[in-house]
Amino acid sequence: MDATRPYLVLGLDPGIASCGFCLLDMTNHKILEMGSHLFKAPQEDKTKTSLAVTRRKARSIRRNTARTAARLKHCLELLAGAGLVPADADKTWLQTKKGDKPILKLRAGGLDRLLTDREFAQVLYSLCGRRGYIPHGEGRLGETDEDESKKVLGAIKKNQDAMAAGSYRTVGEMLNAQGRSRNRGGDYSLCVYNSQIQDEAKALFASQRARGNTKATRELEDSYLACLTWEKKSLDHDTRVYELVGPCSYFPGEKRAASADVSSELCRACERLGHIVIVHEDGTEQALTAGEIDDYLKILFSTAPIKGNKECKVTYGTIRKDLDISGKSVFKGIAQDKEKDEPFAPKAWRSLRRVLPERLLARMLEDRNLGDAVCEALTFASSEASLIERLSDLDLSDDERDAILAVPFTGKLFKGYGSRSLKALRLLLGAFEEPEIRILTDAEKATGLLDLRLSDRGVRGQLLPPYDSYDPTCRNPVVLRAMGRMRHIVNAIIRIHGVPDEIHIELGRDLKMSNKEKSLVDKRNRENAASNKKWATTAAGILGCTPEEVPGRIIRKLILREEQGEKDLYTGDSIDLEHLVRDDRYCEIDHILPYSRTCDDSRANKVLVLSKSNQDKRERTPYEWMTSGEADAPSWDSYRARVMAQVKNPRKRANYLNTDLGPETQAKFLARNLNDDRYMSVAVKNYLEDCLLFPEDGRKRHVTAVAGGATGNLRWVWGLNFGEGNIKDRTDDRHHAVDAAIIAACSESTVKKVAEASAKGREAFKQLRKSRLADTQPWPTFAAEVAARCELVVPTRMADHGVTGRAFQDFSYRLEGLRETGYAEISRQTDPATRERRSDAAGNYALSSDGTVKLLDAIAFVRFWHDPDAGKNGKWYAEPVYCADIPAIQNGSYVPKYQKQKVARNSWLPVPDSAMHNEPLVLFQGDVLIIDSHVGRFWTYAIGGGTLNILSLLDKNEKAECFPPISKWVNSVEVRVLQEDCLGHCYDGISINPEDSTFRQR
Repeated sequence: MDATRPYLVLGLDPGIASCGFCLLDMTNHKILEMGSHLFKAPQEDKTKTSLAVTRRKARSIRRNTARTAARLKHCLELLAGAGLVPADADKTWLQTKKGDKPILKLRAGGLDRLLTDREFAQVLYSLCGRRGYIPHGEGRLGETDEDESKKVLGAIKKNQDAMAAGSYRTVGEMLNAQGRSRNRGGDYSLCVYNSQIQDEAKALFASQRARGNTKATRELEDSYLACLTWEKKSLDHDTRVYELVGPCSYFPGEKRAASADVSSELCRACERLGHIVIVHEDGTEQALTAGEIDDYLKILFSTAPIKGNKECKVTYGTIRKDLDISGKSVFKGIAQDKEKDEPFAPKAWRSLRRVLPERLLARMLEDRNLGDAVCEALTFASSEASLIERLSDLDLSDDERDAILAVPFTGKLFKGYGSRSLKALRLLLGAFEEPEIRILTDAEKATGLLDLRLSDRGVRGQLLPPYDSYDPTCRNPVVLRAMGRMRHIVNAIIRIHGVPDEIHIELGRDLKMSNKEKSLVDKRNRENAASNKKWATTAAGILGCTPEEVPGRIIRKLILREEQGEKDLYTGDSIDLEHLVRDDRYCEIDHILPYSRTCDDSRANKVLVLSKSNQDKRERTPYEWMTSGEADAPSWDSYRARVMAQVKNPRKRANYLNTDLGPETQAKFLARNLNDDRYMSVAVKNYLEDCLLFPEDGRKRHVTAVAGGATGNLRWVWGLNFGEGNIKDRTDDRHHAVDAAIIAACSESTVKKVAEASAKGREAFKQLRKSRLADTQPWPTFAAEVAARCELVVPTRMADHGVTGRAFQDFSYRLEGLRETGYAEISRQTDPATRERRSDAAGNYALSSDGTVKLLDAIAFVRFWHDPDAGKNGKWYAEPVYCADIPAIQNGSYVPKYQKQKVARNSWLPVPDSAMHNEPLVLFQGDVLIIDSHVGRFWTYAIGGGTLNILSLLDKNEKAECFPPISKWVNSVEVRVLQEDCLGHCYDGISINPEDSTFRQR
């Protein structure tokens, strides 16, 4: 380090609702910044579903409602123009009244008798409102990935079969026979195609003309059918969406190619097949040859189904059989029970093979420009019209174009884009055609793409730009929110201290894991919970206690004992169950490969052995111990046979049978266990490294993604968990700041020191604890300083003053009367089965035009108006502002009214003019409120009692009781909102009482 300037290391712990940060001055041994920043994740509180899903559904419903209304309005104009309805009639003129025949009977009867003008208009208007299902490339039943589309297409198929079986002329006639035409929520059983509704309309027009209805003209029929098939123009929409596709990771000027492109799937197939490694029983490894890879590519991208292999699959089991691989050999990284899986499945190509003719598929393979253009069009288009437009410039016959239109192009298979452009893909595929090139890195080197990928992208600066400008393709609201808050913190630190020399990050598991990984983790957690419960019950029966009282270490030992066939795999000796449970010193959990040399604390590196075996092995690998020549060392060959027979996990077996843990192998283990370069970690690393102008110090990497296992070990060794039993206290939001401090201190050399320290003085752990701490911390007093600084950390919150929330509750209620206090008597249904009802009083309501009552839902914010001249000492008026009030505020018709207890909201009085001369104090949820010397976080406002619910700044579950009620806010009381900054510098003048977590201004 350069002693003339501070060497700054920033630690970041970003998650989906928090970001811990810590800035260390490694030269002068100082903690410059440390804090926890919290924000609300854009998810539903209960289901954890993204709010974007809810918004998209609501927006879709609003748009469909508006389009239906516009279509019906135009339909009514057509009917009025034809003289079927009066010129001044509205939709109520067509509503079914007492004595009218149901619309469904009119639809069926209109095929055999003359309908009156009103009856005919009712039928046409009804069909236009519910015009059937219009497919947009979903394909045939069984060819779509969307669950809802599958249900719709399945129901349509059943109705088509029912029409054929019953010889019905129209769907109206079929539905009339069934007695209903409307689906209920979640039910799709009565779905039909829009084309079938068109056929019914044509049949009705023909029938009425044949029976003398002169108003059912062909001109009206053509205009009506055009209205019945109205669709939004999708080409402009598709073009706008395509403009959001990001740049290639190699060529920034090129757009990314569609994931479904022939070149995209071919390149991924070459990568996956080239990375397959077969580990034989003797430890040697084998990869697929270029010829074998070519053979498997021909199967995967066959233009026609193969006899006996209709889907043209290649599985690990297929490869084992083809290459005559021994049953004792394994595929590296693949469990034996997963060998039915495929290394790669070209799903888009399979979908094309089911629909397109073999001749066209052969053309697309031979001329990949054509194949890629077809797949680009399928990915681009969201409607048939848009797809036709995109295909118009391609060299395709009419039959070929019609075949492509039958592809289910709106399913998941034809959505999304990769990270490489077509230009890059074709360069890589050209390299893969060379026999000596089998893996991606070699292909990148051969084409020069590796240097392009590793070179700087864009112009670096002193501050981070918005993440959506760095990666315009990211549309995940959770990721965007987390990135935005992290950027806010990093930029605030840079403005004060400059760009750090290093940045260490550790991402929260929920942010960096894919949905598939999350589901697998949930499944594994359920299985582990069941296993833990079983062994806890077994141990409790031996110890004579309850399962809840069984220590976790005993359960972990019992699980490993079962996994190892109830034996010490080192020696082959049996492990007695009762002795194991009763005597904690009988067996120990050991690291197969020494932790001090690998930093591997995963389950794949854990083994249960007799205590003597562990003491004899010491800090050596099983191979080093058993081939050392010591008289009492076990036989390597016997040990190896036990492992081969009992251990199924390939990674764990590789650890057991490792024969080379030299410096190079150790470095690989350290790199794997100290860093986490997957998924979101890669995105965050690239974002920070590509955009920030780091000091020129000769370092190749300035941003490191630190693995959670490494920081967890450091936290435990340094005594920074703070929870009972030295377990991290996750209920205290300040733990994010402590995590960030450890992340900042977590260099590879530091973690290695922890590993080496853990190997010293195993029997004298307590006596050597202080020396271990001194040896492993970045400076001797680091842990003590972190603990002391943590006491001064006040978690900050994002100041989100946007107005979000529902204006009204979902249900409307029948109004039964109004009380003198303005409360509305509403009728609620208590039992859907018996339809019993009860009357309730509602104070926060709005009367609808139809006389029903809607209840107001969310409060947007609360305003407090100060009238210093009211009474002797002044007065504050509380005005809750609801989300339903926002439109009135925007159009200027809103009148501020203050709350009066036991009076309905509609009867509240306007805020006096004397109070409105002053600007109001506005409180949003999460704002920090200062009342005299008391400081707390406003959370909710109770309408019933007119009280504020204020929480402690430290404990989100603790209510601050020391605040005076609103009635006590007089002129002499200071009331203000604290402007909170993300770094928490606003609290530098606030003292904390650790006894009761209350706050006072200094």
